Amino acid sequence: MKKVLEAVINSKDSEKDLWSKSIESARNIIHTRDMSDDELIKIAMNSNNAISFNVVIKLIYKFTRSNPNGHKGVECFFNSVDESPYSLSQWIEAVEYFSNWLDTNQRTTPWPTLLGYLSCCSESPENKNIKHNLKSLLKDMLEVYGYEG
Repeated sequence: MKKVLEAVINSKDSEKDLWSKSIESARNIIHTRDMSDDELIKIAMNSNNAISFNVVIKLIYKFTRSNPNGHKGVECFFNSVDESPYSLSQWIEAVEYFSNWLDTNQRTTPWPTLLGYLSCCSESPENKNIKHNLKSLLKDMLEVYGYEG
């Protein structure tokens, strides 16, 4: 598995040291019962940058620390992506934006609630005729409707 992770790091065009540290840290803090190597690789491969990757990993890690079945957080994430018209990379980008929005507004929310809000955004009437970028749609929804979670 180490060779696969090295291949992921080498596939990234820049910040290979940061990617290496980020992936190694993720593997060290999230037990394999909570996130498999394949799931970790999938998230890394679809992250546009190490910062986005780290945000998703941080949120999953927080979920695993407060839940006896930490893998449910990863399952919920991938199920939400699979049930939407958006790619994993767009979800990761939106999760990062939402996390930053929460931080800026001095708010927190449980991981499943965050994913639920993103799912609602992806299913919104504003998204039926024209497919918007998920991050842009999230931004508009937060501006218009706010967030109560």
